[in-house]
Amino acid sequence: MTSQPDLASPALSDPDLIEEMQFLEHRIRFGPTQTGWVPFIARQGQRPTILLASDRETLIAEAHTLIRRRIAGKR
Repeated sequence: MTSQPDLASPALSDPDLIEEMQFLEHRIRFGPTQTGWVPFIARQGQRPTILLASDRETLIAEAHTLIRRRIAGKR
């Protein structure tokens, strides 16, 4: 059995690579990996949702879309 590279480790192990922003009461923490950008999206007390995007701009747009859908689904 061959070992697989840890594709997320650069963003998760180096705090200088992690960015954070707030959007509609959700916290989005994200950083680059070897395969793209990974965000962790959650409201206070929720389990995070994890996405994968090819670039930072796509990541932010997809995170905002996900959050808007969550809010619209609760109405």
